[in-house]
Amino acid sequence: MSNYPTSTQKRFWILTPEDVERRRSDVRANAIESAKETRLSTGEPLRTDAPEPLTGAEETLLRRYYEVKIQKVCSAFSLPTKVQATAISLFKRFLLGTSLLQHNLKVMMLTSIYVACKVEENYVSAEEFGKGMHEDASRVLNAELTLLAGLSFQLVTYSPYRSIEGFHHDIRRKLSNAGGGEIGKLTEEKLDECVAVARKIADKQLLTDAPLMHSPGKLALSALRSAARILDLEEVLQYVQGVEKQSIEGGEKGNISQSLDAINELVQMGGKEPREEVVKDIDRKLKVWRTSNPAAKGTEGDGKVDGRDGKRHKSASKQQEVNNLEEAALDGS
Repeated sequence: MSNYPTSTQKRFWILTPEDVERRRSDVRANAIESAKETRLSTGEPLRTDAPEPLTGAEETLLRRYYEVKIQKVCSAFSLPTKVQATAISLFKRFLLGTSLLQHNLKVMMLTSIYVACKVEENYVSAEEFGKGMHEDASRVLNAELTLLAGLSFQLVTYSPYRSIEGFHHDIRRKLSNAGGGEIGKLTEEKLDECVAVARKIADKQLLTDAPLMHSPGKLALSALRSAARILDLEEVLQYVQGVEKQSIEGGEKGNISQSLDAINELVQMGGKEPREEVVKDIDRKLKVWRTSNPAAKGTEGDGKVDGRDGKRHKSASKQQEVNNLEEAALDGS
């Protein structure tokens, strides 16, 4: 695996807030326009009372709902934290390049976990996922290429958890060197408690746009700082300040403290699980819109590839069958 500074994550998937918003706005507009053009091409008149697509805020809640589902599925399958973090990152990245209006999110969620297991060398078969989640395994397998193409096959992912452990070992080393196993009020037990809280904060960070905007090191440092504030551990806060100073001296651009504040603000604003009843209403609205716009229904790899031009071709009856299966999956999610 490459080092983070030269990785595709740093080069292509660390964006500004404006870039993230623009990409989502563009793919949403393209999906709505594509559905409109398809209706016109079939001669179907545009209705003034046609169902409305999801708003940006509703899309945000639906994305976060499925990101929480990824965490829960990974926990149910006893998958390592690194698989969970990678799956959420892949899911986030995929939905920057394509609209959630066009895909079955339950299938793409499971496919993200399936691919993450491969990336992190913790393989779980699609059949096992399908059985556990009451989903046809073939749909996950068929969606794999759709996901990979949407990611431009850039699968390298660094999460904050590894950086948190790095800071943990560094502080523990300082404790050992200090003699007596403590620095001021900080003991190894307090440090372990602080790290445990920091990891829980990192879980919340993954449910925000922070991983798309900040390096894993900054995410980890922000989580550690927040944990130290919660536990009133001045020694850990001083350590964080020391890391900030070293980073600036090492050539880090920008105000690191402001970045940590921005990450913390994102967690406070959105690092929570959406309420189930709210998501059901949004999912129902999406289903109605997709039903009235057949071209917007997902095509997660169903169908065969034509050897002459590599394009997919489906008969109308086959497409309708696929669409019905997708709507059933939405009902079951």
